[in-house]
Amino acid sequence: MNRISTSSENSVQSGETRLNFRKGAVSAFNRRIVHFVLILSCLSFTTLVQAQGLLWNLPESGTWVRYSGQYRQVTLRPQSEQGDLSLQWQRTLEIRCLQREQAEYRGKEQPCVWIEFEMVTGQQVDGQLEAGPGSKRQYKVLIPESVVTGKKSLDADVSLAFIPIVKGYRQIGSGKVEPMKSQVLQVFPILSQVLIAEEAKIAAQEEVVVPAGTFQADRIESSSAIEDRSSRTSNRTQLWVDDKAPFGPVKWSVRIDREVKNVIDKRDQFKKHAEMTIQMEAVQTGNDATSKVVTP
Repeated sequence: MNRISTSSENSVQSGETRLNFRKGAVSAFNRRIVHFVLILSCLSFTTLVQAQGLLWNLPESGTWVRYSGQYRQVTLRPQSEQGDLSLQWQRTLEIRCLQREQAEYRGKEQPCVWIEFEMVTGQQVDGQLEAGPGSKRQYKVLIPESVVTGKKSLDADVSLAFIPIVKGYRQIGSGKVEPMKSQVLQVFPILSQVLIAEEAKIAAQEEVVVPAGTFQADRIESSSAIEDRSSRTSNRTQLWVDDKAPFGPVKWSVRIDREVKNVIDKRDQFKKHAEMTIQMEAVQTGNDATSKVVTP
């Protein structure tokens, strides 16, 4: 029997070690993003009102768009000899517009559309995005077309914090496809850290060039913060939206800062603890979307 050479064995072991390390990094991402999510999700239950930032229009059935970008987190460690801890991940988000049908919403039959969201976060391994456990999420939801009002939502007395749905399904990682119990899809902060607060405004119209094309987009700016006795978390979002782009968003940039202090300290003693920056842009579109979520 031929033996594998020592160099080959080392190469395989090195590859496995590298892959395991990257999967470990993805697991670290899961832990850290959950930490941020727990903090940021509190925003949904305060007097701060925000609008979901991914659906501004509903294109023709079959339309899809894929976004790609980077998530970077820096944790400040002034007492550490190794310095600050910096981690970075890749993310893709695909939105697919599927078949339309009539369904009952708020007591009457009305036009609805099936929309799928597929989000993958991980590290690049041999040119492929390698996702760890729980780093891939898919949602298939039936949305009343009347709830997607575009930029009119910026002028509404009460912003739409979630996407109302008639019904839906979700799949985490390679787990089972399960019916959603909630009658809303919470886009922020699970699928996107874009946060369009009540005081968001259109700052300018700009020509935006991304891999998916060139767009004349409105730049929407939004900032918000939540604070308790020991922590303060702020979100600054810039979102470029074009009515002619599938679903609206062309690209977005988000920065999240977290500050901490002792409970007994004064407010001016908050010190920066960590920051997360997110950059995403549309990289590809098409008109041949098909469902990837096999429902029960």
